Amino acid sequence: MPTIDDDGFILWESQAIVRYLARKHGLGTLCPSDPKACADADRWMDWNATTVWIDLRPIFWNLVRIAPEKRDVALVKSSCDKLAANFAILDAHLANRKYVTGDAFTMGDIPLGTAVQRWFNLPIEREDFRNLEAYYRRLQGRAPFKQCVDLLPLT
Repeated sequence: MPTIDDDGFILWESQAIVRYLARKHGLGTLCPSDPKACADADRWMDWNATTVWIDLRPIFWNLVRIAPEKRDVALVKSSCDKLAANFAILDAHLANRKYVTGDAFTMGDIPLGTAVQRWFNLPIEREDFRNLEAYYRRLQGRAPFKQCVDLLPLT
């Protein structure tokens, strides 16, 4: 479980940690200072936690964490179909944006970027989502994403 200790302040839950660190170190950038832009980033973080991860988790666990002979192939298939439907929403949203809240990378892109990285690197069949693929390439162009997300193996 992700946990940080910031001078005695113990915080767990990955998205709470992202929000906290973005507010502490990136207020006005990672955490937009405009309340509407900040709420927009929050929305995408919540959508990732309540929608994307619900469908991505069974795929990830079955294909990465569970031995091949114990995998639930039917669950992987149904989860891939649901995840593709959700990523179709994100793909459409990204049609005229560089990042989820617009032209600037924000805290909303951090958890979604991790989900998108898994989508493109898990051994599954994928829909052709051109906007999502372009988004992933933009994320890959960011040094912190390369160092902290994209170069790490899924296993």
